[in-house]
Amino acid sequence: MNKLEIKDINVILGGNEILKGLSLNVKEGEYVSLLGPSGCGKSTLLKTIAGIAEPSSGIIRLDGEIINDKPAYKRGAVIVFQDMRLFPNMNIAENVAYPLRIQGMGKTERTEKAKEYLSFVKLDGMAERRTGTLSGGQQQRVALARALAARPKLLLLDEPFSSLDENLREDMRLLVKDLHKQFAMTTVMVTHDRHEALSMADTVAIMFDGRIVQTDAPSNLINNAASAEVRKYFEDCIYVSGTVRDGIFTASDESGLRCRVDRPDGDYEMMLTTDLM
Repeated sequence: MNKLEIKDINVILGGNEILKGLSLNVKEGEYVSLLGPSGCGKSTLLKTIAGIAEPSSGIIRLDGEIINDKPAYKRGAVIVFQDMRLFPNMNIAENVAYPLRIQGMGKTERTEKAKEYLSFVKLDGMAERRTGTLSGGQQQRVALARALAARPKLLLLDEPFSSLDENLREDMRLLVKDLHKQFAMTTVMVTHDRHEALSMADTVAIMFDGRIVQTDAPSNLINNAASAEVRKYFEDCIYVSGTVRDGIFTASDESGLRCRVDRPDGDYEMMLTTDLM
């Protein structure tokens, strides 16, 4: 059974048709990236799954149950936005513990649980700090810890790294991948960064103009484009051969390219796009 099933979803906002008969299946424990240009409807799809936007037609199932008419807080899906949306009147532990408070957990227990989740995102010892004293990367970790504390059936990430500089983005990518494996959590991430989508996801769903036009493993997308439109989307990509040793990719040519990657040791081709240049 698929963890998430979306069938023929249509969404109209402000008189404009944003999602157009869109369908998508996500398996239990799978990491799916929604990839496409700005304005194609990626974030609207995430908000529709979460219950923030309402479809005009179509069906959304989570664990086999239709959730269209369920309020957002009862769906079992948690969304992390790029602007974090932390509560400035609460310290870090109180932010992380908020979903546990909603669930009725006692203060002492939820505080301990919050510290546990802060440890997962490598923010040990920061429970009492205020959110305004944190860097952007630290705030993103708090938002992620709060999402994990809710123990959602489905984690939704809406361009979660776009406000961070490249070094912090890579750190957060590695952290999210580690947590995805650790919690075996079904995850759907929105991004317009092709490198990010292809390097992080088990499956990539390409979106154009409110529709998903191809869903495939990252390794198949480039060489097996389903249409000229998809092929054109990747036409400015270049490939660099190299080797991964101890989490570091080193190019075999004279470019001197070296970078951290989440891959086992071995020989690889790295795809570079204008998103990185």
